[in-house]
Amino acid sequence: ASELGQIGFDSFVPTADGMAAYILQSAFDEQNLKDVLSDFPFEASIEYKVTHIKSKNWNEEWEKNFFEPIVIGNECVIHSSFHKDVPRAKYDIVIDPQMAFGKGHHETTSLVIGEILLMDLEGKTLLDMGCGTAVLAILAAMRGAKDILAIDIDTWCTDNSIENIAINNISDIEVQLGDAKLLTGKHFDIVLANINRNILLADME
Repeated sequence: ASELGQIGFDSFVPTADGMAAYILQSAFDEQNLKDVLSDFPFEASIEYKVTHIKSKNWNEEWEKNFFEPIVIGNECVIHSSFHKDVPRAKYDIVIDPQMAFGKGHHETTSLVIGEILLMDLEGKTLLDMGCGTAVLAILAAMRGAKDILAIDIDTWCTDNSIENIAINNISDIEVQLGDAKLLTGKHFDIVLANINRNILLADME
């Protein structure tokens, strides 16, 4: 997974006989995959097969089968508008995901949310880099951050972020479509970036 993450694979799921690794078809280069396997730094026999997955409304499938309310740190509950009997918490965030990352269930998302709950954000300016559903920016706003900028390279994410911000009645978050080039000349007290390591390293400067 670590090696494949360097060539564009972004999701990994353990299987009974190995691992399923996912990448956008437009980003897939089988020669890159072969190069990674031939240079693998450990003694191993690795086999693979390539499967093209037909497009469907994955968000609808996920909502029907997997998305349940989640409580983090006993202070923050994240749920969708269609959920009933939602647990009560100090911070109640409604996320209606439209194929965007950030519902709180992924380990990195819940870890960052846990850190936000511990941070003093009152009056701080904040960047949510790779905002996904804008769940981090929304919680930061609830915790007192101001002049929040949420950025993502995916129109699914920016559109969904705008919707989720409105659902939660948050007004102090600006959403922009683009990458680190949008940050020229901007300054923030706090930067949140729940994105892949290779992107963090590329954008660090």
